[in-house]
Amino acid sequence: MRKMILPAVIALSLGMSSMAMAYSSTTTDGTIKAIDAKDCTITLTNKASYHFAKKCDFTAFKVGEKVAITWHAYKKIDVATKIVAWTAPAPAKTMPKKS
Repeated sequence: MRKMILPAVIALSLGMSSMAMAYSSTTTDGTIKAIDAKDCTITLTNKASYHFAKKCDFTAFKVGEKVAITWHAYKKIDVATKIVAWTAPAPAKTMPKKS
């Protein structure tokens, strides 16, 4: 019985460390405050800066436009993976009253 405990503990610890390495993406909505095409960064009005890949193309966006940015944290840097124009969510449908 004791010989099985140590391998089980090692296997569990290895499995937990790989789960901790996975990152989850977050989507943030906001208004563009500044665009830096040279450094591939966009700053929103909430003072958060998001870094994009080196071959970024921000020609479709302008300062003052509302956008949704999908990003994840990496070594204290917010790395963005996607940016789209923000669209308002559809209003909720109400159920008709039964008579």
